[in-house]
Amino acid sequence: MWGFAAEASLHAVRLMCCGVFDRYRDVKVILGHLGEAIPFWLWRMDNHWEKDGKRSLPAKKKPSHYFKNNFFVTTSGMSWPPALQFVSSVLGVDKILFAADYPFESMKEAVQFMDNASISDSEREKIYHLNTEKLLALSH
Repeated sequence: MWGFAAEASLHAVRLMCCGVFDRYRDVKVILGHLGEAIPFWLWRMDNHWEKDGKRSLPAKKKPSHYFKNNFFVTTSGMSWPPALQFVSSVLGVDKILFAADYPFESMKEAVQFMDNASISDSEREKIYHLNTEKLLALSH
């Protein structure tokens, strides 16, 4: 219930800190569960990068720079209004993709959550499909 998120977020943070996004600026990573709690930790990671990380890590920029520029997050398994609101405020709705996390979570609940989320219809459309279509260069 917690292990996958902890491991996935640790791997994502290692990608941000090792300099891979300095070498491959256009690489995009899709991370589930509204970012595996990384949006919540960005301020603290940036703060520690400023204190020690910029001298000791290969990454040339703050972790938040890489997360905001190289990562997209999905709604998978996170049908909780405060979490969606927070991640939207940190990343912007353009970085959020719809996902249900089936078979671990209910697809019906995921759709009901998004249908009833306190966001505009245009934001809902972006999350449901427009952001994914743009990211993956899908055309109708």
